[in-house]
Amino acid sequence: MIHDDESDDSLMEKAAAGNTAAFDRIVRRHQHRLQRFATRMLGGDSARGADVAVGAFLRLWESRGTFRSCGQLGAWLLKSAYRQCLDLLGERIHEPLDADFGTPGESLDARVEKTALAQAVRDAVMELPQSHRAVLVLSVYEGMSYDAIAAALEIPAGTVASRKNHAISILRGRLAAWNDDLLELRQ
Repeated sequence: MIHDDESDDSLMEKAAAGNTAAFDRIVRRHQHRLQRFATRMLGGDSARGADVAVGAFLRLWESRGTFRSCGQLGAWLLKSAYRQCLDLLGERIHEPLDADFGTPGESLDARVEKTALAQAVRDAVMELPQSHRAVLVLSVYEGMSYDAIAAALEIPAGTVASRKNHAISILRGRLAAWNDDLLELRQ
C-alpha cells in the first residue's frame, strides 16, 4: 500500500522491487516542478519541457534497481532535467508566443504592453548563460533554497548565490528600458 506521506526513498525502494504504483507516486510528486523548470529553461516551450520531464523519469525508472537517493531524489531529477535541457539548448530553440488575453475590461494597448513586457523578460532570461539561467529559474520561479539548488546542480551554495546575483544584475541591465512599465504594473 502506498501512502501520500511516504518518503521518496521508501517509494524508490518499492519501485526497485517493481511496484509501479510507488513509481507513479514519485512521478505525481515531482512532475510539475520538473516540467516548469524545463519549460522555463527552454524559453517557454512547454512541449519540450514535458519531454524533458518524461526523459528524467525514464532515466530514473531505468536506474531504479541501483538508485540510492538518500533524501536527494528531487535534486537528482532536477539534475537529470538540467542536463537534458543543456543538450537541447545546443539546438535552435523555437520560442512559442503565449496567448495572453488579459483581464476583462483591459484595453488592447495595456494587453499588448503587458505581453510585450512578458516577452522581453522571457527573452532576457533566455539570453542569460545557461548556468545562471538554471539558478535563477530554480530560485525565483521554483522557490528553492540555495542549498537545494546547489545539490541539484552539483555546485557550491556560494556559487548559487553568486550566479543568481549576477543573473539579476544582467536582467536589470537588459530590462532597464522597461523600468517605468514594471513600476506601473506593481501599483
